[in-house]
Amino acid sequence: MDIKNLTDQLLDSPKMVSNKLPWNNWNSCIEDSENSIAGWLGKIFSIAALAVLLGLLWGTLSPLWSGGFDDAGAMDVVGMLLGMLLWVYAAFPISQIIRNTGDSLGSSKSGIIHLMFLDLPLAVIKLAGDVLAMIALFAAIASAISFITTLTISGGVGQMAEGLSEMMSMGTTALFGLLADSPAYALSDMMNQVLNPDFGMLGRGGDAWTMAGAMGVFAAFVSILFILINLYVNVVIYQFLFGLVSSLVNWIKGPYLPFKSM
Repeated sequence: MDIKNLTDQLLDSPKMVSNKLPWNNWNSCIEDSENSIAGWLGKIFSIAALAVLLGLLWGTLSPLWSGGFDDAGAMDVVGMLLGMLLWVYAAFPISQIIRNTGDSLGSSKSGIIHLMFLDLPLAVIKLAGDVLAMIALFAAIASAISFITTLTISGGVGQMAEGLSEMMSMGTTALFGLLADSPAYALSDMMNQVLNPDFGMLGRGGDAWTMAGAMGVFAAFVSILFILINLYVNVVIYQFLFGLVSSLVNWIKGPYLPFKSM
């Protein structure tokens, strides 16, 4: 009997030691991780929001210590400083969009399939579209300031536009990929060019107080509306494709013919 008790105590020793370790909740964190995936995803987006904010601030202010003002004239320096102030201000609402997306995704109650294949892609599409629209708004403001003051408002985060455009267009990209092998391939190419333009030219207008400059400012503000329309179209298309695939999977699980009930 004593041997049995000693054996049981020896086998239970890892559990007893583990229970006495301070701050030891690692087992529950790992074992309950399946039920916390939405929360973990939300936390990742929150961390990404902070990282993006710091990255934008660093990239915007880097000319101050990297020699960006060397050999610059007085008007150029003023334009660069105004551009820095504008994009430093823009960095905070841009990062807040990412944080809000993480909060929304973290509160999702969907199952793992819907979370990973519906909620997460839709969150990424909306995030990319909202951030791209925010960038376009501040780029349009910079373009308007340049047009009015004749200053060159330098700086910005236009390099993010291409990647954000690809993320936002996941819905139309998937749809056009399906249509590419069908007789409607010509229509898909045309729609792809219309709905997925090059956003790398955001905020680039003509010279100040010229007709080309005025049209450039007007086009910069119109591009915001176009981005939002593109965003909503992609959201609807992705939801439609997910519903189509979901219906097909359900049919495969329990196939039936339309006239089965007749």
